[in-house]
This record gives sequence, structure tokens and C-alpha cells, in this order.
Amino acid sequence: MSEEWITGGGPSTSPWSGGRQQDAGLAGVRIGPGCQARVLANEQARVVLAGDYCLAAADEKRLLDAATSGRWAELTHLPGSYWVVAQNAAHRFVCGDLSGFRSIFHTERGSHTLWSTSARQLAEHQRATPDLAMVAARITAGAEHWPDRTVYDGIHAVPGGFGLLLGGPRLQLIDVSRIEPEATLTQGAPAYGAALEHAVRWRMSAAGGLAGADVSGGLDSSTLAILAAQHGEVRAVTYADAYTSAEDLTFARRVAEHMGVALEVGTGGHQELPFGWSPAQPVTDQPAAVSLTTSQHALYLRPAAGLAMHLTGTGGDVVLDSCSAAWIGMVQCGQRRAARRQVTDWARARNRAPREMWQAITRAAGTGHAGALQDAAARMTRGEFEVRRSGVWSWCHLGQSGAWLTPQGRAHVAELLRQAAAATDETRADLTEQRSSLRLVGADARDTVPLASLWRVRPVHPYIDNQVVRAAFTISPTERHGVTAFKPLLAAALPSLPTWLTSRRSKGSFTRQLTAGMVHNQRTLADLIRTSALVTSGLLDPDPALAALFRLAGGQGEALYDLHRLVMACQWLAAGRRPAPALEGAC
Repeated sequence: MSEEWITGGGPSTSPWSGGRQQDAGLAGVRIGPGCQARVLANEQARVVLAGDYCLAAADEKRLLDAATSGRWAELTHLPGSYWVVAQNAAHRFVCGDLSGFRSIFHTERGSHTLWSTSARQLAEHQRATPDLAMVAARITAGAEHWPDRTVYDGIHAVPGGFGLLLGGPRLQLIDVSRIEPEATLTQGAPAYGAALEHAVRWRMSAAGGLAGADVSGGLDSSTLAILAAQHGEVRAVTYADAYTSAEDLTFARRVAEHMGVALEVGTGGHQELPFGWSPAQPVTDQPAAVSLTTSQHALYLRPAAGLAMHLTGTGGDVVLDSCSAAWIGMVQCGQRRAARRQVTDWARARNRAPREMWQAITRAAGTGHAGALQDAAARMTRGEFEVRRSGVWSWCHLGQSGAWLTPQGRAHVAELLRQAAAATDETRADLTEQRSSLRLVGADARDTVPLASLWRVRPVHPYIDNQVVRAAFTISPTERHGVTAFKPLLAAALPSLPTWLTSRRSKGSFTRQLTAGMVHNQRTLADLIRTSALVTSGLLDPDPALAALFRLAGGQGEALYDLHRLVMACQWLAAGRRPAPALEGAC
């Protein structure tokens, strides 16, 4: 590969634009509001940083030395979330962050590699069309099984935690995560608390001591707001309507009172329910849930509009806790007895059947990722799908939406699952789950950025900063998984937080709100599904999907989340018929 190209920067957190770049300087870089960009250079190397980062004077020589020697992972160890482009005498290295919030996409054109921070802009440049089979596979099996694929034909993703090395005879993906999950909760909590506090502190300083913050009443957003209030003024906002959790709002008000600020509550009505959107809103790189709630966000974020940054709790669920995959990992590592004891304690505390859970866990431990994908492909071909989840993490869940595919659609998805099985080298369930969950969260955050420009807020997500993620994932998933406590890392890492917050065991659900929105917008959603490209291409049979939608209105909501995924995809495909706008980059 003789050189790479930098293609147009688009709406997805992209600072890059322009045509062929002969050096790694700031020529051709578009900077969005609040985005930092810095060029470091000496005779041997050049490094460009763009995004949110905290750079001390002592870091400059260290970064240049790392680039000169090709120690690429060291370039990702600054506090924050950012892109890096580095060049030495032999190679050029392009990298985002561990979560994929700072994304890199690429494709080939002859002997050239083209890359961009926006999949849609790159697809527009290459005239690539949506990969409808991949869209169908993501609806039915989830997006996590194809980390290097996008929903566009021929456009590839650099998975979060990897960088792209150019300059040799072929492309190389370089793992930059370097995380060994060996610490106990007691050992790792102080470092995690320090990393999270630092992530909030330097951002508040950069914002001039004034920021907006989501204060939903949950542990994640509340923690960031409390930390931020120690270093400046916080404008606290949240959303409520007739279908959201009253308990969440009570906690949100208590957090605001603790901080000594007023809580601005955006109270929505039917027009703010989910599944209503504006035809003129920006199109995201991929189907995104936030595209279906734009009115809601516009309402509650209004008091925070125009501030230098807006803190969110995005990613807290991934780094502060882990799920039942931790027990599967324990079984895989030979800790069977300890795993069974934890499963039994957890199940009994929640009035669940320990035996049923234990059987699901040992079955998953014995199957492995590749085996589970092969099994899912076989079930897809036979038309066997799961009506309800077992309550235990699984390598691959095929929801009810698989039954909505045509035989042709099922054949395409089965083939993609077999390809994923052949490509995977995932072994431990706990590490696989936390990596894929982090990437899914990063993608969701990335897709919020173009829409956030309409709301005049600049979201920042300290929980998915590189060094915060590393500090959390250094702690074993088993240690982070709360058996008797909820998110035990938070209280251990930040003992100054009020105990009434860290001891909270409940969490509000969006099920009622999603159901109400789907019922309220039923006619529009039915038309959207009937006319979808998935239907006209012969991949989706609309009749069973519409039947599930109509049953939902009658109080049978077992397919709610399958319908949610389907509507996300249909809305994105319909909106994507418009050409990508030439938007300014935003970080």
C-alpha cells in the first residue's frame, strides 16, 4: 500500500477531511467546536492528536519517542478520548480509542487505502450501498459478532481497541488495549477512582468551570455530576414523562440537592415519546436508538444548550459492573465451585432458580464463541428462535425477529454467522462480553454526536475514556460483578460518594415508555416496515413483524425489543436515501 487517503469528515465525531495528505500535519483537518488538535514533530516522527485529551509538557517527548520506535499502543495512553495519526520513517499509524467512539473506517481503491472517521462519508465517497444482509443480521443476532464490518458493502471498521498500520505490503491491525484483568476490587479501586476523578477534573478546567450534566438519578450520571460540582458549576438536566420511573426522578432531585443546584426537568408529552423523529434530522453512520428519541432529547437538553460540554453517564454500566458472563469465565478458568456458589447466592437473593441458571452457564462455558455461532447459524437455517432470554448471558441470542425473515433472509444471516464463527478467536466469555459491550456503547455514543449538534450540546463520556476503561478492566470481571451489591466498584473507588446513592439497588426501566411510543406511532411504524428496503429486497416478510406490532398494542409486549431494533434499521434505511451533508466535524 503506497499511501493512504483521508476522506471527507462527516457527522460522526469526525475532525478529518480533505483529499490526499502528504504529511500528518493539520492540513486538511476540520475542527469542530470544543475539539482540540495538536501536532507534535521532530526529525524522526510526527504525531497528530485530535479530540478530548489532557497533554502535559512531559508527554510530548514520550509520544514522539514511541512513534519513532513504533510503540504504537503508547500513543493511546493520554487521559481522554481522541484520535491519533502518527508517522515515522517506515509507517503511518491511525487509531481511535478503546471503545470505538473515536472511530476509524477504511476501504481499498486499487493500491490505495482510504480511511475516514465516518463510515457514511466513506460510503458516499465510494458510492457504496447499504449491506442489507448485514443489517438483517444485526437485527436478529446483534452487531457484536462482526466487529470489523459495517452496514455498508466494502467499508470496514477498525474495531475499538485497535489501530490501523499502513506503509507495509498489507494492512495490519494493531491491538492497543493492553489490559490484563488480574487485580482484585480492593487492589484496583483506588486507581480507578483516581482515573475517573481526573477525567472529570481536567475537563471541567478545560470548560472554564461550567458544564451541563445528565442527572437521571442513576449511579453513573449522578457520580459524574457530583464530581464535576466539586470543580465548578453544573447545570443539571433530566427528562420525565408519564411513563418514566418516578423513583429515578426522586433520586435525581436528591442528587441535585446534594450538589446544591436546581434540577431542570424536561417534562414530555405524547410528542416526545420514542419512535417519533424529524425527517430533516442528520443521518447516523448506522441504525441508532437515539435517532428515535430526538424530540425527547431536544426538550430536556434545552437548559444545557450552548455550554462547552455536557457530561453523560454513557458506559458506566460496562466499566462499573459485569454480567453473568463473569461466571461463565470462571467456569472456563477452572473456578467451577466458586462460580456455582456465587450463582446460587445471586439467584436466591432474587428469587430465581439456581439450577436453571447454572445449567445455562455450564452449557455456555462448554460451547464457546465459535461453537455458539455455528449453532446459531444452524438454528437460523431451521427457523428456531428464542421467544425469551434465559436471564443468563449467551454468546449469541437469536430473537423473535429471526422468524420475520424470509427463507432467503435466513440463509444470508446464517452464512454471515458461519463467517463470524470462522473468524473469531474469542475464548473467555467474560472478556468477550466486556469488550463487545464497550464497543456497542462507543458506537451508540458516536451516533449521538451529529444529532447533538441540533440540540447545541457537546456530549462527553468520561466512563469510556481510554485510561478510565483500562483502570476498570484491570480489575477482574468477577470482582466487578455485584452479587450482593450493585456496581461495587463505584463505592470502593469513590468512598466520598453518599451511601444513599451507592447503596441503591434498583434501576428504572424504559419498557413502559417504549411501549407507549410504539403504540402511539403504530400507523407510522407499520408504513415504515411495509416499505422498508429489507422488505423490497426479499429479506424480510412484513406480515409477522406487523402482527407483532399490533399485538403490542393489545398488551402483548414480548417482541418489544425485537421491534425496536427493526424500527431503528427501517428508519435508518429510509433516512439514508438522502445524500450525506457536508457537515463541519465535531469532536
